[in-house]
Amino acid sequence: MSFQTTEERLMDSPKRTESTDIHSDSQKVKKELNSFFLGVQQTSKVTRKYIDTKTHGIQLYYQEFTPQFIDAQVIIVHGFGEHSGNYNQLTDSFLLNNFKVHLYDQRGFGFSGGIRSKSTIEEMHMDLETILDQVDKSIPLFIFSHALGAAIVISFCLMNPQFEIQGLICSSAQFRVPPRYGRIKMITLQMMAKVCPDLQLNTYHNLSFASKNNHHIRKLAIDPLISPFMSIQFALNVLQFQQYILPNASQFKIPILILHGKQDKISSHLDSVDFYMQIQSQEKTMKIFEQGFHEMHNDSEWPKMKTVISQWCQKMINKDIKMNYLKEYNRGVIVQQYRSKIRLLISILLIVIRRKLSCLKASTKISLIIFMELLLRLFTPQ
Repeated sequence: MSFQTTEERLMDSPKRTESTDIHSDSQKVKKELNSFFLGVQQTSKVTRKYIDTKTHGIQLYYQEFTPQFIDAQVIIVHGFGEHSGNYNQLTDSFLLNNFKVHLYDQRGFGFSGGIRSKSTIEEMHMDLETILDQVDKSIPLFIFSHALGAAIVISFCLMNPQFEIQGLICSSAQFRVPPRYGRIKMITLQMMAKVCPDLQLNTYHNLSFASKNNHHIRKLAIDPLISPFMSIQFALNVLQFQQYILPNASQFKIPILILHGKQDKISSHLDSVDFYMQIQSQEKTMKIFEQGFHEMHNDSEWPKMKTVISQWCQKMINKDIKMNYLKEYNRGVIVQQYRSKIRLLISILLIVIRRKLSCLKASTKISLIIFMELLLRLFTPQ
């Protein structure tokens, strides 16, 4: 089943994005009623459609915004539990700077197909590759990524070191599992992923952590496409990102702008600092907002954030950066596992006593196996 619509819409002057929550339709009505409005109008072409993925039967909801004049283009990759409709202000800002904008709902989120919150890293990389097939290879390309979307894009770039773009913008990037979950929970997660990867858990995501703007929080609360549920498989993805990205950060060389709020309680700004210090990019910039929450593009930090993004993108456009797309991309991440001497001894011990386990009750066998597995994982560096 295919679906596609094309329409035109009006954008106003940069004043359009000063508020943290103004929609195009309401602003258009305001302009018609206010004869003293002095903003400069532009027309953008909007195309909405479903595109096929490399997985049979799964389609992604895709939007393309094309301004009258195109200087560059950007792909916006959203984070966990949300969808592309949460980036209206950001989209308008890019359009006013003559950027062609590509948005999509990730697999299992928003209007896209797939089981809710159950995609693997390989599938998320595959979907990003599908969106890359939609862009014009002759126009400078930027990627804006938020939270877990930043982990997806950075891991994709690390797995494909020959892939080159004009620049990457990371907002509130999530590189590590929050410390409050602890090591025992992480070990339990790895075990459950092998038994029941489809099991959905409530993350109890506190919407007040997203923004200081109460109107935006109410909007998130009533949005039917915002979901706090996460599958065991998806939670394992976050753990694998932690095991892969920071240990390999020194291999990252793409021009990057890192934005993070110091008051972010979902993803720590210290992880972004750690990543920034390790990467080898010749063009790298980091901006920490003292009062910033998780969604700074929907908060009072937006005017300053918008200026930083616009100036950095213009600087990168003027740079002589050769982009490079690949015919085939590597997908997924490679997490190295190390066996310590203690782990090896425990494995040998388990093999030696396996015959003696036959005389024990089933419940005792299961308890011993779980205990041994916990010991094995405790002595495996993460």
